[in-house]
Amino acid sequence: MIYKKYVNFFNNVCIYLGIYDWDIKFNGDNYCWKYNKTITIDPNYNGDLRQIILHEIAHINTAKFCNQKHNSQFWKLLEQLTYRFLKKDLDKQQIKHKQYMTNGIYGLCYKN
Repeated sequence: MIYKKYVNFFNNVCIYLGIYDWDIKFNGDNYCWKYNKTITIDPNYNGDLRQIILHEIAHINTAKFCNQKHNSQFWKLLEQLTYRFLKKDLDKQQIKHKQYMTNGIYGLCYKN
């Protein structure tokens, strides 16, 4: 399998977080499918493929009960996982994603 090292990486992170029964598939999409416990990864990600794997894993336990999946808890966990497993900061793609998907034009925020 071409992506065996990424599957092993995914499994190691899930074990570390106590996440079981999840699967990883490689196709043309990056998404966390909570109902069938699968993350999909686009192998053509423009950056370190491990970072987008961590990004989708971070969705598993964050933002379960809100409509904004890229909230502060999500980014905090992703930054912790990135440092823990990759020993570096978020890549340029993740920084751009954080900027535009959290508070930017795609962020939906409600006032109390």
